[in-house]
Amino acid sequence: MPVFANSEELVRVMIAIWERIKADPHMSDQIIRSKLVVQFRYRDPEAVITIDCSDGQVMNIMSGSGDKKPIIEMSMKADVAHDFWSGQVSVPVAILTGKIVSKGPTPKALALLPVIRPAFLLYPDVLKESGKQALVK
Repeated sequence: MPVFANSEELVRVMIAIWERIKADPHMSDQIIRSKLVVQFRYRDPEAVITIDCSDGQVMNIMSGSGDKKPIIEMSMKADVAHDFWSGQVSVPVAILTGKIVSKGPTPKALALLPVIRPAFLLYPDVLKESGKQALVK
């Protein structure tokens, strides 16, 4: 049984964690400076989340593809995304094993992993606020 019941629930949780990242200047400033447009493509259930920092000033978080072509695309099952935010997934290993498919300059995305690591501590609260407290590990 998938972690997320439907696309709406998945989008709500993923946007909430990114909003927390955006609100934390220690994380968001470095991500914004990257000027990346990163698109996360989820399946089981299906959803797309786009993080657009292309202007180097603001982090725009949106459901869907947005109007900017992504520099990096990360595709995975929604359960893998949940495990990642729970601190249970090594992205390099997941890429090597095919659990995550990355398109674009993957090293740029990997360089931001240490920046967003503090969000792992925020994820349980996002789950609880989204009515998914049973998923908290």
